[in-house]
Amino acid sequence: MRRLRARHVPVIMYHGVCAERVDGILNSEKKHICAEDFERHLKMIKNHCQVIALSRYVESLRSGAPLPPYCAILTFDDGYENNYSVAFPLLKKHAVAATIYVVADFVERGEPLWMDRLAHAFATTRKKRWEDPVSGASYRWETDAQKEAGYRRIKAAMKDLGPRDHAEAMERIMADLDGAGELPPLFAPLKPGQLREMAASGLVEIGSHACRHLLMTTLTSAQARHEAEQSRDRISILTGRRIESFSYPNAAHTPELMVTVERAGYSSAVAEGLRLNAPGASSPYSIFRVALAESDDEAAIDATLCGLRRFLLDAQAVWQGGRH
Repeated sequence: MRRLRARHVPVIMYHGVCAERVDGILNSEKKHICAEDFERHLKMIKNHCQVIALSRYVESLRSGAPLPPYCAILTFDDGYENNYSVAFPLLKKHAVAATIYVVADFVERGEPLWMDRLAHAFATTRKKRWEDPVSGASYRWETDAQKEAGYRRIKAAMKDLGPRDHAEAMERIMADLDGAGELPPLFAPLKPGQLREMAASGLVEIGSHACRHLLMTTLTSAQARHEAEQSRDRISILTGRRIESFSYPNAAHTPELMVTVERAGYSSAVAEGLRLNAPGASSPYSIFRVALAESDDEAAIDATLCGLRRFLLDAQAVWQGGRH
């Protein structure tokens, strides 16, 4: 499979990297990988691939210039402070390039990401029974696992709300859960000085992850254009550099949004798709990404980077579907 996919490019997606392993609701979806496992990933990725900058890959997509075989790209979403304090030293240690996509309101104004506020509220509420004030659904939590399942369900529902409904629902839910205390350092944003230092390092490229981390597909055309243009301008001022790449929040995008991002002045945009990018087949405005689990061993990482993991998952889905 590696030989067959030698010219396919995996773009790997991370979020946060923390000094110690974090479990429970605060890291329900394992967005924050511990430093020990992240460094292990870096070593394995370098064993199998040549890590290149995203901008080099985009230039290849546009010009048709060939890339060396077995290339890979690292990206981070959101803009957590631990990207600087924990991940950046490891990137420098192993000479690995990366692109960090930051949410403008998060890094410029210090406004916590809505999903982190929600996770913290669920983690700290003392309620054992709760009725969602938005949907009216009732919950009863006897275990942490039950509470975590409730958080995931509410978070999934929140993603599909437009800006006004989203803001109103968040405030009602937050007030009703009555969570306590400030958000933990895990959810702290990057500071402007840290952004500038990484951008000036020659190792890290900075991109935009919109202004508010709302699904672009829930916005009007004007709102989507504002998110793309304003986040680009604001992050450019923070870094002192031109912002070239965009990451669709939660990967939600359409052909119309791809045009919006292009017209906003970006040269590329990343989504998810959990697939490799075939040579010559990817649009610069819909670049696929793959994800690695914190516990992945070398075999699992290699299978992900060559596309075998996705192939087996697709085959399994077809087989299970045929059984029904």
